[in-house]
Amino acid sequence: MRTTRITDRQAREALALAFDPDICAVQEEEDMRKERAEIERVIEEVDRELVAEERSAMVRVSHDFADPQQARRAARRAGRAVLRSLPVRRGVADLDEEAA
Repeated sequence: MRTTRITDRQAREALALAFDPDICAVQEEEDMRKERAEIERVIEEVDRELVAEERSAMVRVSHDFADPQQARRAARRAGRAVLRSLPVRRGVADLDEEAA
């Protein structure tokens, strides 16, 4: 079996092609084009997800107002949540101790 040898001339030609500024510039442009395409694909995917999420939110909102009983319950729950978030009322005795 015979192996081929790379002569110095062949090596120089191969390296010259590999480090040729024009070829490197074209390769960089191709890499940037691929990266830009990938970024645009990701942005489109995120846009589709946002549109789908917005649609589901709109359906949820329209269903909330369509059922009066459910709307009353939601309003009561929201009122209770607000009351629970308020600070506890302190007695007059507690206020006197703080003032002292």
